This record gives sequence, C-alpha cells and structure tokens, in this order.
Amino acid sequence: MVFSIGNLVLYKQKAAIVRSVSADKLEISIEGGSGKNVRPKDISLIHPGPAGALPPAVLPKPDCGELAELMDGETLSFAEFLDCAYGENTPSAAWSAWQLLVEGIFFTGSPEDGVKARSPEEVAASLAVIQAKEKEAAERAALLERIRTGAVDPEKDRGAIRELEQVALGALASSRLMRDLGMESAPDTAHMLLLKLGCWDEFRNPFPARAGVELGEPAFCLDAEVQDVRRDMTGQEAYAIDDAGSEDPDDAIAFSDGILYVHVADPGAAVAPEGEADLEARTRGGNLYLPDGVTPMLPREATSRFGLGLAETGPAWTFAISFAEDGQAVLQDFFLSTVRVSRHDYDSAQVLLAGPLAPAAEALEKFKEYRKSQGALFIRMPEVKVRLDNGEIQITPLPFSPVREFVANAMISAGFAVAKYTAEREIAMPYVTQVPADLPEPPAEDASLPVMHAARRACSPGMLDPWPGKHAGLGLEPYVRVTSPLRRYEDLLAQRQLRRILRGETPMSSEEMASCFAPAEEGAYLRSRLERQVNEFYKILWFKQHPDWQGEAVVLANLDGGRSVCILPEFAYEFTTRYGNGELMPGERLPVAVELADPVTLTCRFRFV
Repeated sequence: MVFSIGNLVLYKQKAAIVRSVSADKLEISIEGGSGKNVRPKDISLIHPGPAGALPPAVLPKPDCGELAELMDGETLSFAEFLDCAYGENTPSAAWSAWQLLVEGIFFTGSPEDGVKARSPEEVAASLAVIQAKEKEAAERAALLERIRTGAVDPEKDRGAIRELEQVALGALASSRLMRDLGMESAPDTAHMLLLKLGCWDEFRNPFPARAGVELGEPAFCLDAEVQDVRRDMTGQEAYAIDDAGSEDPDDAIAFSDGILYVHVADPGAAVAPEGEADLEARTRGGNLYLPDGVTPMLPREATSRFGLGLAETGPAWTFAISFAEDGQAVLQDFFLSTVRVSRHDYDSAQVLLAGPLAPAAEALEKFKEYRKSQGALFIRMPEVKVRLDNGEIQITPLPFSPVREFVANAMISAGFAVAKYTAEREIAMPYVTQVPADLPEPPAEDASLPVMHAARRACSPGMLDPWPGKHAGLGLEPYVRVTSPLRRYEDLLAQRQLRRILRGETPMSSEEMASCFAPAEEGAYLRSRLERQVNEFYKILWFKQHPDWQGEAVVLANLDGGRSVCILPEFAYEFTTRYGNGELMPGERLPVAVELADPVTLTCRFRFV
C-alpha cells in the first residue's frame, strides 16, 4: 500500500498521522505526542486525510441496529460504511467507524477487507455478555463500597469475607479484592480489615494457620499394644509432680535404698515404628501448648492409657539411678515395669521434699553441684503461663520453686545416666548437644536480670545428633531426653532404641536414628516458635484490653542505634525502646504505661512515666 503525508493510520491500536515518506520508511506522529520511523507493513490506513488532531474526535454513535439491518448481510467497503454510518468521509468519521469495529458488537471487518454486519443472534450474545459484565461491575462496586463503609452482609458477602480470611490465614498470597480496595494483600492488613468489619473478634488467632500447623488431634488410633514382660514395682510409692492442671503426666519419682527411680510413661508400647501414629508424631515433633489448649502429637488415648497416675497402676519405663561421690548420675538398671503413682502439683509436693523424697532431694543436690563444676548455666528469667479462660486472658507468673527444680534435676539425671550408658556402648541416640556460651564465667544463681539476660543471649540452641557430644548449658556430656514420650518425639524415639536393647535386637544405626529425628526436630522447632508468637499475641491483646495499665520495667541491656532492651517481669514480656537513647542503666527499674498495643502486628510500645 502506498502512503502519503497526512494519512490517518493505525499503529499498535493507536491513531497516528504520516509526517514524511521515504523509500522504505515512514515517519509518523502517534497519539500522545511521540514520533517514530516505521515500515509500511507496521501500519494500517484508516483515512487518506489530511488528518488533524490525534486522536480524531469521535462522532455520535449511529443507530447500529438499524444500520446493521440496512446492510442486510452485504459486505461494504470501509468508505461505504463511513457514508452509511455517518454521512461523511472524514478522518473523524473513519476513526469513529474504526471504534465500532473494535467494539465488535454489531459489525466485523477491517479498513482493508471491508465491513459486514453480524447476525442478530451474534449481536444478542455479545450484548448479553456486556450486560453481564456491567452487572458484575456494579455488584463489585457495591461490594467495595460496603467494605469501605463497614456495612458488609455476612450472608451476601460470604465469598468476599472468605477471600479476606484466606489472606489473613496465609492461604492466599494475592487477593484481587484487596487490590481493588487499594490495599496490600498482606496477612496483617487482611486481619485488621476483618476486625474492622466485625467478621473476626480480637481473640481470633491466625498464627497456627499461617505456620501451617494442624491444631486437630491426630486422626487415627494407636497400634496394638506390645505385650512386654514387666517388673512389678507397685509396692513402691511413686510421685508424679506437675503443674496444676497438667494433661500429660509422663514421669514420676521414687527413692529407695540410695537409688533414684525415675518412672516414665510407655506410649511406645502402642506406637509401632513407621506406623501411622509414629509417622504423624514424627512430623509434629511434639505437643503444641497454646493458651486456648493443647494439641497433642499422639492421639489423646495415649495419655489416658499411659499417663502415670491416671489409673491405679500402669505400664512404665523405669530408670534406676545412683549417684557417685562427685555427684554424677549412674544408670544402675533400666527395665519395663508396672507402677503405682500418685499425682501432685508443685505446691502440694513441697511436703514430699521434707518427707519421703528428702533423700532424693539430697542426692539431686549433689548432682546439681556436679553440673555446676562442669560449667552448667542456671539461668532464671521471669516465666509466665498464658491461658484463655471463658474469653478472659490470664497471665500467671511462674515463681521459682525448689520442687520444680527438684523434678527438673531428676529428669536431667535420668537423661545423663541413660546417655552415658548408650554412649559407652556406641549406640546411636537422639543426643542433645549445645556449644559453650561465650561467657567469662557462668552467672551466679542469684545474679541480676541483666546478667541472666546476657547469659541467655550468649547461648546457642541445642541440637540433636546421633552421636554423643557435650550439652554445655546443662554441664553434661553426653545427654539425651528420655522422660517425656507423651509430648516429645525424640523421647519416644530414644525409648524405642532402649526397647531394642532390652530385647537383644540390633539397635538403629546412626543413619536410621538421624532420619527419624530430623523431621521431628524441624516440627518441634516450628511449634516452639509458634508457641512464643501466640503467647506474645495474647499478651499484647491483654495490654490492648487494659490501656490504663501501669507497671515497672527493668532495663536488661543497651543495644546499638540508641535502643535499650527492657522486661516487664510480671508478664515476662521484653521490648525495645529508644527512651534514654540507649544509655539506660542495666538493672534500673522504671515506671511505664501502655502507649500502643496492636496484637495484629505484634507491636507493643510503652511510655516511661
């Protein structure tokens, strides 16, 4: 096709005017003001011109139905179509006719091939699509307006609410609805919007869903129980000592003739290796403890059948431990048993330490001194228990208790004694190791909070290893956890290895052991992190509900950038502040009040009063 100066042409669906012509190139001006050199094949002629403004003015639309009927199925040239539609052959008429072709409702064709009217059926179908889109757009606009004004209808807008919930729960990374609202498709943003709309209440906790953690009980039963030969220990009084309200009593203590007996629940008797219960527990890694309840790693029947002290007698593992002159714990024997256990909380058990468990307390004190001599860290920072009770957040400080320490030392002594036994025989176990903290010396047990905080920050996380190593924080080498099989997979796995030893079977290799505990370690870490996050959520929600609260903060440390770390001891809540420009005195106690509490973003700020 031959082009000349002034032609109205189409370039990439935009109007353009030919400004100059050479042998193989055309210079055009494009609507919007830009110019370009193009080849003839890159453009289409709309009107010979001369064209003026870009784009040309669009003329009033003709009665397209009448025009289509007039054409009566005949194909008209583009010029004829202009004449029929607008009664003139001008650049504006040509551009307006082109718009009718682009619209594609009544006519089809092109400036080169001519124009033909579409059939009434085709026109009706196109109009129906357009009307449906217009209706959808109107409904969409009304929905957006209801959301912006906070007037959503729970039934009518269920789909939109569900979309927002999926974003808030981390199940949907991108939301057209939030885009249309001019919002970022972020979980926090969706959470805040759902609160504003009244679709969620402030207690709604989205963090487990975001972490991909299942809150339901395992959906299967335990395996058939293995009928092991057990030693009758029911003539010995044993004591299970836990927090009040504990739901998983998996250990108990007895003492006789200089021997500490640590009895431990035996759910492994009904958890077959590589069975459904085992694989699910391995994935979970442990129980999940949240303020609104416990999600177990094993079916709840494991606790009802194997929890110590829940029935008059029950099956158990028993570890018989003596203590050397230097305080080291030594495994004298281990066996499967039947035990009789009474349950006590930490308060009621205080009389036991002055009575039947007094010799055990003395022996465990020697063990503690041994650990001290090996560099153990006894870090005591404030702890609290966060619970939801009938819609009320309860935050209860957990004071240091000699009974609590006694029980912890008993369980640690069992882990040390068993680990020494297996390590000496080169048996793979889920040993727990921890590298030494970078500290000049361990803090005294009565050290200040800033000293304890610094010691804790210097500690690395414990790691599982199929071969023994040192757990520097406990001051023990080696160490393995064996006393909490109802709530920790590594303990269940350790007991499985011990069962093989008792039966005279070949123990699991280090490779087999590592392949079992690796996913459990990952699952346990995920749940531990989630527990901290959810506890923080409910603590901040408590502050939001109590905006007039005032209390005392203790300065723990100063950081770079003019910041300080403080703690509210009664809440075990740590926060950073720029108050004092990073020059506050560690250990200083300062009165504070709530300035901002936003549980959605886990943000809490305090002002110093």
